[in-house]
Amino acid sequence: MMSSDALMVKILSAGTLIMVAKFMSTEWIRLVGKQWDTHPEIQKDLKNFNATWEYYIEDRPDIPHVMLFCKAGKVIYAGPSDGRRRDFIMWTSMDHWQKILSGEISGKSALMTRRLKFKGSMMTAMKYMTPFNIHLNILGEIPVDFDI
Repeated sequence: MMSSDALMVKILSAGTLIMVAKFMSTEWIRLVGKQWDTHPEIQKDLKNFNATWEYYIEDRPDIPHVMLFCKAGKVIYAGPSDGRRRDFIMWTSMDHWQKILSGEISGKSALMTRRLKFKGSMMTAMKYMTPFNIHLNILGEIPVDFDI
C-alpha cells in the first residue's frame, strides 16, 4: 500500500487498485464533489438549487471542517471550509459517520433520531429528501480511511 497524507492506493485481493481518501480530508470532499456530479438524479432534482454544506466530526475538533458548494445542482467548490455562508451544516461523532457512510443507518433515520446533527432549513431538507439521501449515499460511495 502506498500512502500520502490524505490519499492512498490500496490493492484489493483481486489485484484491483482503488484510491482511498482519509475521511474529512480535502481530497475526500473533492472526490465526493466529483461523484456528486455523476448522479443524474441530483442534477435533475437540484437544477434550480444553490446551497453550501459544511461537514465535520463532532468528537474530532482537530480535523478541519470541509464543505461543498452546489450551484444549479453542480458542485462548484469542494474543499476546506473557507468561511463563506453555509446553508447546511452536518456533524456527528466518528462512530455515527461510519454507520451513516456504510449504510447501517439511513440518512433520514440519522436525521430523525438526531444521530446526524443538522443546522439549516429543515423544511428545505425535507423538500429535497430524495437528493439529500442520494447525497448521503454519495458520501458513502467514496472509499475512505477512517484511521485519522
